[in-house]
Amino acid sequence: MGAGMLTRAYSASVLGVEGMVVTVEADVGLGLPGLTLVGRASGALMEARERVRSALGHCGHKMPPRKQVVNLAPADERKDSPGIDLAVACALLASHEVVPASRLQGLMLWGELSLDGSLRPASGTLVIADCARRQGFAALAVPEDSAAEAAAIPGIAVLAVRDLPQLVAHLRGEAEIAPSRPTPGRPGGPRELLDLADVRGLAIARKALEVMAAGGHNVLLHGPPGVGKTMLARRAVGLYPPLDDEAALEVTKIHGVAALRGAAGLVREVPFRAPHHTVSVAGLLGGGPYLRPGEVSLAHRGVLFLDELPEFSRGCLEGLREPLEEGVVRIVRARGSVAFPARFQLLAAMNPCPCGYAGHGARVCVDSPQAVQRYQQRLSGPLLDRIDVVVPVQPATTEELRSREPSEPSAKVRARVELARARQAARLRGSPWRTNAEVPASDGVIQRLCALDPAAELLLASTAELRGLSPRLQHRLRRVARTVADLDDADRDPAAPAREEDLAQALHLHRRPEVA
Repeated sequence: MGAGMLTRAYSASVLGVEGMVVTVEADVGLGLPGLTLVGRASGALMEARERVRSALGHCGHKMPPRKQVVNLAPADERKDSPGIDLAVACALLASHEVVPASRLQGLMLWGELSLDGSLRPASGTLVIADCARRQGFAALAVPEDSAAEAAAIPGIAVLAVRDLPQLVAHLRGEAEIAPSRPTPGRPGGPRELLDLADVRGLAIARKALEVMAAGGHNVLLHGPPGVGKTMLARRAVGLYPPLDDEAALEVTKIHGVAALRGAAGLVREVPFRAPHHTVSVAGLLGGGPYLRPGEVSLAHRGVLFLDELPEFSRGCLEGLREPLEEGVVRIVRARGSVAFPARFQLLAAMNPCPCGYAGHGARVCVDSPQAVQRYQQRLSGPLLDRIDVVVPVQPATTEELRSREPSEPSAKVRARVELARARQAARLRGSPWRTNAEVPASDGVIQRLCALDPAAELLLASTAELRGLSPRLQHRLRRVARTVADLDDADRDPAAPAREEDLAQALHLHRRPEVA
């Protein structure tokens, strides 16, 4: 290695589910020998000095005893991923004139270095690739195992690098690395085998799931244990069509940051997350020492199933209110803040009382009225107001269980859901919203996109006065009525107002547990 100079290489840091360009500056000169890393490096990146030093030595580029300073800019942002290792190594190599500094321009580098100079994947590759494309980089160098994931982002050349010597040869122009090509999205998982045809009876609950999938609504199923609430919930995801390109990219970026990726290509199946009721607030909403996404974000564009809803902690339940309303969860800590996408459909299930048999036709509830009331009041009014569809689930009758008539399969229901979503897409074209549930209530938008005919308006007004419905719940009933109309198999104009019978069905699909 020869005389040194100031050089720059480029990497990125993951902030939430977005990338931020990190400029890696290396300066080699006279002074006390050593390698100093500055610029708020923390976490796994703190050990980058030793990994880089060892990797360079094993690759035949042992650093001479000089003063070497590496700065990670901007210095006011925290960096904690070992994916910056590769850029640190290349900046030092360019500073020692091993590789031309000009070859590092327009190239983003992302990968963790092993001690022998080989490259390992770092989580968040898709976020980094998207950041590189948005910031105008021409190419992105990543480990071979991450190349297929990065290549899912169009408009940027992805270089699959096996080890540091291969990259050095490429930068010197001795052996060029050909860009990788994108691979198809991974197929759906075994959960697609769960079919609604397995469920007997439960017509109202089945209709609730259909409305949920068609309009993006939140659903609460309440009823005694063993009636099929969980069985239904596990089959809900089979009613959704595959994710489109935009949604698939959003979901894949989140799963990549959380290190949940197990295959190449974009995630096309709708996410389904079912955390246990002992989950922590950080586990559900996100956070922790390094501000990682929680279950509400991992369920983005999919379904978050919360079984035994009242058993979740108060902090978890009340923390759901913001993401349910806004589709985003904001995590603020002393060391920084991030916003994670959380546009999910909540599917929850609960018993009507601690013993589970309040209101059961054949079993006697052993709980006192006060115990039933305390149990149901674990769910606050503001939280319940954010749930569009609330239906009781009663046991199937003996005749339904013994019937040999096959139940309607998921494929047939999914066909209606896809048709309803096509009608929504036609009505919402040109707007930022995908489903009826996302239509905002402000500035008269909901009156225009979820219009009711005069008879339905009168029914909504009279019911709101009789039941004391909040304005938020009235808006949600409008959206559900619009979805019911979209599911109607009649040849109706998608822009026509929902009718009285559509709103009546929406009201029928909102029956909260009776408080003792």
